[in-house]
Amino acid sequence: MKYTKQEWYTPAEVAVHNKATDCWVSVNGKVLDLTSWLQDEFRVCKCIKACSCKIKNWYCEDDCVETCPCFKRGFPYCDRKRRAMTILAYAGKDLSHWFKGDEWIQYTHPIVGCTTTYQRHGHSHQQPVVPSTRWRPLTKPWWQDESLAVGKVTAKTRPIRITNSLTGSTVTLEVCSEETIYQIMMRYLRHNSHMMSYTWRYLGRSIKYNKTLSENGIPDEREKFSNVALPENFYIPALMIYYDDDLTEDPPKDFFRNERHDENCKCKDKDCSQAFELCNQ
Repeated sequence: MKYTKQEWYTPAEVAVHNKATDCWVSVNGKVLDLTSWLQDEFRVCKCIKACSCKIKNWYCEDDCVETCPCFKRGFPYCDRKRRAMTILAYAGKDLSHWFKGDEWIQYTHPIVGCTTTYQRHGHSHQQPVVPSTRWRPLTKPWWQDESLAVGKVTAKTRPIRITNSLTGSTVTLEVCSEETIYQIMMRYLRHNSHMMSYTWRYLGRSIKYNKTLSENGIPDEREKFSNVALPENFYIPALMIYYDDDLTEDPPKDFFRNERHDENCKCKDKDCSQAFELCNQ
């Protein structure tokens, strides 16, 4: 059994991260965690605040509220936070339609007649609408920042059934078509923590754990079912797992401790991360 870090995500897994404190988006096949970026954007407001006191003096009343001039101008939020509010509105969604390759989609400005980026919700407070030699970004834009990437979004999801021949229980998972059997095992781990003692088979034959479902000859026939007016879940391929009876128990929580704390750490691969943060702590 190989414990691997999750590489592929389904659109449903991205969609649940739709808050300011937990914001993910997908762009051109990449999944970006913009939580830290949003926190920085929400702190960029440098507008001079206005006091709500009717009589202006050195001392404010107890119910005094500082407001941004942008609200008086009719904006529902501070103009300095426009870009962050736009991203937050699309949290958990795919933003690939905003871009052409690695750059924003461009259009011809109707007033100045020059080509500029098409940002339908407006540019940020730093970037002018028209090209200017006075504006130079000092850092990479958020959609090109590799430090924000957490994985890849799948091009197609597919269901798969996993049946335990020992207990007779069946679990149906939605997996990514690009995932190998090892990566599917990591999804199933939460349903069976003793998974290392099982052998996986399909139709009685062994399968290669380092290959995908399609590479192992496990078809996805949902399109065929739709063509003959049958429901897509009419039949879902099933993987059978057989208990090896190796007289082992579930590994303790400290079995995969980091080698900085234990010289006998079982995880030596730098790309390997144990479940429940056992190895990459």
